Amino acid sequence: MATDNKNAQSRGRRIKILLWMVVFFMLMSHVTIAADKDQYSTTKTALVKNLKTAYDGNAYLQQIDRFYFKTCDSLIKKKFKIDNIKVKVILLRLFDVSNDKISSSDITLLGIPALNNNFLLTLKNFNSKTSINDLYMHMSFSQAKILQTVFEGLSVGDSIKNINGLREMYVEPYFISSRIELAQYLPYQDTLLYLLANVAPEILNKKVNDNNAFYTSLVEKSNRASVKAVAQVKADTYFDNTLPFSMAILQNRITADDIKKLTLVPKDYYHAFAQEIVRLYTDKDPEVNHFLNEPIAELNVKFGNYYFIKQINDLHESPDNVRFKVLEDLPALDLYFILLAGNYDLVQDGSSALYTSSFLYVYKKFLKETEKDGLNKFFDDIGYYQFNSFLSNVSDYGLVDDLANNLNEDKFSEFLGRYLETLPGKELSDNEIILNAMTMAEILHEIRNHPGLKSSLIARIEKIEKEPVVQNHFLYQRMYTVLKDILQDKFKYESDRSYDVLRIKRMQTKSPIVQACFYYDDEDAVSSFNNSNATYDSKMWEKKDMGNYIVFTSKTGNSMKVFMNKPNTKEGSDSAQNKMLQDIKQSGYTVTSYIHRGHSYHLPESMKKFTSSAQFVFLGSCGGYKQVLKVFQLNPDVNIIATRSVGSKQINDPLLERINSDIVNGKDINWDTLWAEFDKKFQSKMTKDLFVAYMPPNKYIGIKFMRKVLNY
Repeated sequence: MATDNKNAQSRGRRIKILLWMVVFFMLMSHVTIAADKDQYSTTKTALVKNLKTAYDGNAYLQQIDRFYFKTCDSLIKKKFKIDNIKVKVILLRLFDVSNDKISSSDITLLGIPALNNNFLLTLKNFNSKTSINDLYMHMSFSQAKILQTVFEGLSVGDSIKNINGLREMYVEPYFISSRIELAQYLPYQDTLLYLLANVAPEILNKKVNDNNAFYTSLVEKSNRASVKAVAQVKADTYFDNTLPFSMAILQNRITADDIKKLTLVPKDYYHAFAQEIVRLYTDKDPEVNHFLNEPIAELNVKFGNYYFIKQINDLHESPDNVRFKVLEDLPALDLYFILLAGNYDLVQDGSSALYTSSFLYVYKKFLKETEKDGLNKFFDDIGYYQFNSFLSNVSDYGLVDDLANNLNEDKFSEFLGRYLETLPGKELSDNEIILNAMTMAEILHEIRNHPGLKSSLIARIEKIEKEPVVQNHFLYQRMYTVLKDILQDKFKYESDRSYDVLRIKRMQTKSPIVQACFYYDDEDAVSSFNNSNATYDSKMWEKKDMGNYIVFTSKTGNSMKVFMNKPNTKEGSDSAQNKMLQDIKQSGYTVTSYIHRGHSYHLPESMKKFTSSAQFVFLGSCGGYKQVLKVFQLNPDVNIIATRSVGSKQINDPLLERINSDIVNGKDINWDTLWAEFDKKFQSKMTKDLFVAYMPPNKYIGIKFMRKVLNY
């Protein structure tokens, strides 16, 4: 009996424990569901709030509301799944990834509706078991990469990854050599080999010259002339000189020995080089006219600088008859190629870009050489080779109107129309598209007073606006609308006064006004650092050495601290800068002014350290103008000084000395007044030439254009 009671009690305890476990797991399940629901709702609400700050147009707002509050809810109710993963989980990942990519500026807020639509099309294709190849090959590559992250780990994600892998090799061909042997790319080997030959020929050539069995076999089996031409070149000291003529060697039009003889007379080689490029580019065979397009443009930069530009720049202070003697007797074609070679957009080092006076001299000489037959015939004969690059450079110097006066309006309009059509390129990110549109905005602003150009381009834009790729993307819609407004003179550049005056109040926080200056580990930085130090008068500034950096503190007027990291410290510039910024933060200070000093290739490192607190930014390195957009995205109201061409301490130091002096003395800085003053101050040919390329904050037509487009 006692035993029965014990057994009964034991069973009772087990039942109670089981009941409590059931209740516990039910409660935990509800908590988990509630947590999932809260996370989904919270993330979605935060994203929607962020998106609605981009643009208040009805169509945009309707798409946002429809997707997040109708479509998403409908998918959840239908219990849609991919690989047994609920769509709610996938949607949450889409929201998270969208927020991340917006924060990192990989996509604009106005690009999100198009991303959402591509997400839905991916689900539709998966549900109908239709291949996603066509969808993803025509989609923006940046959006395809984002969706690869969203669907990562799922079967559809694997398919997206393979497609993006192919596209990635197209965008960055150096990936080909590490992937071409993979099984999934076996059907595309010949195409990838052709791409490698045309975009990264040095890689293919080295593989063949090293007797790599895999590549040697592929080359032997290939019927592509491009592949055969590149593979046959010897990997010797004449490789760069021979490569542009490799198709001519294959076609028995010239020999390698002939090319070596040409190199003995630089002018002869450069002229033959330019003629061969034009011959290739204007050939009716698509394989020939696409042969080595990018590598040849890069080689032109190298040859143009080595044979002509360096010598011209080095003789900057010499009389024109001495400085430009190297250009004597050059035909228009060679002068055009020198202009292309000196375009800052194409050079790696600003020192190899044409100085402003050099560009203007070569440009005028080029126009003079084309007078006899006309500029139209010249561009017709060369098939408008690299005209977009040339036009961009001409725009930098405010000469588009002059160029338009020398060209047939119909031809010029046709080219600009094609340029407008290609703005939303599939392989470009939103930022790259915006940068191209900024250049186009400046070009259209210059030519808006040409009636024929104006009317034909307006008609072209209206046709472009009807294209599905534009109608489905709010960024493109806004972009073309504002470009049309510029042509119709509805966009008033002067009406946006956001950057005319830098108010001292904007620089002041509860702490002193703080300026952070970044220097790097090279000879140029040491020279700039020492030169800048010498501009701080000990009567006005107290200097303190902090080891890796120094601090100048104003003795009178507004409290201001200027922090400068030292170049060539034991820890290196990056660590020195980070230590400096860390100490600034720990002191409770806020940086409102950032100064980049050094070569253009260091600028990305400086920009990683910029914050949205910046009210004034100085990009004194060569070609800093091209980086303005990234700073603008941190703070749309920031005042930026940059140079379109060559940066120099001869301009940087006196300009910064004056700006800092005005800040300390509590003076608002009127940029028009300051620029007029310095225009008179710089008297030597060198300083005048350098200063004319510097852009004050209120002269960025492209930035004001994007402010309008992005609704900032």
